[in-house]
Amino acid sequence: PPASAPVWFENPTRTRGLLGSTALPLHAGEGFVGQQALLATVAEVGLSEQVSVSVATAAFVYSMGRAFDDVPFSLVGGIKVSRPLSERLHLAFGVQGGSFDTGQYLLDTLNGISVYGILTYGTPDAHVSLTVRPFFAWGTYHSGSLMVLPMLGGFVRLGEQWGLAGEVALSPVDGISGTFGFATAGARFMGRQWSLDLGLLAEQQWKDTDNPSVLPGFSFLFHWR
Repeated sequence: PPASAPVWFENPTRTRGLLGSTALPLHAGEGFVGQQALLATVAEVGLSEQVSVSVATAAFVYSMGRAFDDVPFSLVGGIKVSRPLSERLHLAFGVQGGSFDTGQYLLDTLNGISVYGILTYGTPDAHVSLTVRPFFAWGTYHSGSLMVLPMLGGFVRLGEQWGLAGEVALSPVDGISGTFGFATAGARFMGRQWSLDLGLLAEQQWKDTDNPSVLPGFSFLFHWR
């Protein structure tokens, strides 16, 4: 904010984009939990000033859609290590892995594991992040394939309680899901202990489809420190 303006509270959402992550760290004991992008129930907590762990599942949304009958298993866990390279440049790397019962013919259970690196430049209130994420995915009827998902994202805080965020990503390798790309854009509203994202997700499969799919996006998270 301008020097003449009151000091804003620390941005509790600085560690994440609309879908991806940044290299900015959580504080020790700081964390968040809530619903991200409608489908995923997520939680992350800082173990130290540089290390955090996260979990995510789609079971809650799927259980409501199926009236809590025959709920598919889904769980993803990960760890992220962040390190400042300078006052404005941060580097992070991490590992994520999990399993999701899709219930889809010729795929059924989808499993994946990924390693990733993130380079973030800026401050908690204005930053850009480049993520490179190779991952290996396999299904019940699929022997597996190696894919990669580069992503560029950013956020700018325009007021104490709101800002704008966006991301673009491309998966150029024809793996278990085929080649695809997506972009997100939206507004982020925040308080000291909550955040709300409202936006759009546009996704394009490069094979067998002419037009992109555009979906609304919604996330609501509770933050603590």
